[in-house]
Amino acid sequence: MRADLENELFGEDKATNNSWKNPGIWQRGLAMLCFGFISGFIRLFITLIAIVQFITLLFSQKPNSQLVRFGQSLNSYTYQINQFLTINSESYPFPFSDWPDGRTSQVPPAEQV
Repeated sequence: MRADLENELFGEDKATNNSWKNPGIWQRGLAMLCFGFISGFIRLFITLIAIVQFITLLFSQKPNSQLVRFGQSLNSYTYQINQFLTINSESYPFPFSDWPDGRTSQVPPAEQV
């Protein structure tokens, strides 16, 4: 009984002590590492899209609509990755779920009331 009381008071929980043995946590950690690297590559692609869009604006004075849609979908994908990395979402981003459609009307979950 004393051990239970000490565990309750001082935060020693058997579930916490054994959480590092949970394979689901290690799987998520590996996925977080991989998605962190993917996010860095996506940033490079977004920079390249920005350069191409600027060149397009110089010559045609209007943006390339296909690159606008693709850039928005990459931004949505990056948002999904960031939500996953910060543990605001339990759903794994693409390729474990559908590719985001790139709509600009997405509202972050914290702001949905």
